[in-house]
Amino acid sequence: MKRRIGLIGSCLVLGLAGLLVLIGAPAQAKNVPIPKMMTWTAYDVGSSGYMLVGHVGATLFDKYKIKVRLIPAGTDIPRVYPVRLKDAEVAFHGLGSYFMQEGEWDYSTPEWGPQAVRALYFAQHPGLCLGVRGDSPIKTYKDLKGKKIAKFPTHVLTLISEVHLVYAGLTWNDVQGVMTPGYAAAIKMVMDKKIDATHINPTASLAYEMQSMPYGVRYVELPFDNKEAWARVKKFAPPYDKFKATIGAGLSNDKPLYTVSYSYPIALAYDFLSDDKAYAITKLLVEAYPDYAKRDKALNAFWSPKGSMELFEKTPLPMHQGSIKYLKEAGYWKAAHDKMQAERLERQAKLKALWTKSMDEALAKKMKMKDFPKYWLQKKKEAGL
Repeated sequence: MKRRIGLIGSCLVLGLAGLLVLIGAPAQAKNVPIPKMMTWTAYDVGSSGYMLVGHVGATLFDKYKIKVRLIPAGTDIPRVYPVRLKDAEVAFHGLGSYFMQEGEWDYSTPEWGPQAVRALYFAQHPGLCLGVRGDSPIKTYKDLKGKKIAKFPTHVLTLISEVHLVYAGLTWNDVQGVMTPGYAAAIKMVMDKKIDATHINPTASLAYEMQSMPYGVRYVELPFDNKEAWARVKKFAPPYDKFKATIGAGLSNDKPLYTVSYSYPIALAYDFLSDDKAYAITKLLVEAYPDYAKRDKALNAFWSPKGSMELFEKTPLPMHQGSIKYLKEAGYWKAAHDKMQAERLERQAKLKALWTKSMDEALAKKMKMKDFPKYWLQKKKEAGL
């Protein structure tokens, strides 16, 4: 059943398969095969993540005759389940990648816990904006009080709304939180005036659709000069950084948006993905960049190999050993990265050991499993992890 659920709504990004022509493939290391077909997961249809990963998949087919099947998912768990079940190699995931490693929020239940995740590639999010209709009475963050703000089944998306409330000095008690089915559905609810504001990635197709409507699209700006507000944001959600968005619906170099961002999407796998396959996927993402970068401004701006390594340095996740092998050969992996990698692997080992110990204690106490997440997070806090 889990396998079937994980595949609901799957789509074939590309057409008929062709055999991989090795002569046309990227230069290969000896004995490292390039896959002829792969299955990836991404955010749901209408999101920029789905669109951009689709462009990458199309490039791989055009350039190397590699077929990529893309499974869309609007929330975290359905996006990573196929990877956990080995029905997909990679999830193009977001901040949930970190929560997977840590065993927090959606991943704090007994069914999950800290996961041995490995990154293959990092991209930059074009802007974690809170969007509204262009005719909305919400002009600035000061107008959010009392309005209907989107919540989501997955904490990662709800966190985007919360960050904007924190910046404004508000809590959920100051607004009307409305639970929505998912990312794309929430944007449509804004368009239909069922809610006032939700996260809208400015490069998403739905953002451009809103822009084309008579009412248009607008975003809630978070001015960089409000030091107190930014101090609250960094304390509440450390992975979030200031970001000047210039690409997307209604945005340009002349009309930038001051907002927040983090690494997204992250090409995420498990440690059990073979070294050869991790090597090949990272190699493809690096060497096909000049080609897929031509398909969209966001790919050109936010998916470069150099930018990926800079984001690795900022994002506390380990890389896959197969990816590291390729990055060393290509000259991207430096000596300083070895120390980062070792520290991150050590943290994962400590988290796994603590989880096992905490679970054993909970079972010995005959604890109700619904109470375990709170117990686990307390143990994690006590251990300084």
